[in-house]
Amino acid sequence: MVSKLKQKLVVAATSFVASTSALAGQSLPWDGPLTVLRNNLTGPFAASVSAIAFVAAGAALIFGGEDMSAIAKRILYVVLGVCIVVFGMQFMSALGIISAGALI
Repeated sequence: MVSKLKQKLVVAATSFVASTSALAGQSLPWDGPLTVLRNNLTGPFAASVSAIAFVAAGAALIFGGEDMSAIAKRILYVVLGVCIVVFGMQFMSALGIISAGALI
């Protein structure tokens, strides 16, 4: 009876130590590519692409708005909305209204 209890305690302690040491290791394999993707989507490249897309979508709606179907107009409205969000985030970050990262 005591040996079975001792055996269960040893197994529980070993699994606890193994799980905590596994979590304290290095980063996961997809952390690097996700960090690169995040930096690309929030950097100066994203701001310039959003500004160009904003101008292009606006010009398409202004000069060809009557000839487009409703679906094409909605897609351009979505593009405009995404551009406003991305460029607005960059603009407010440049002004110092919001921080560029999390405050811990």
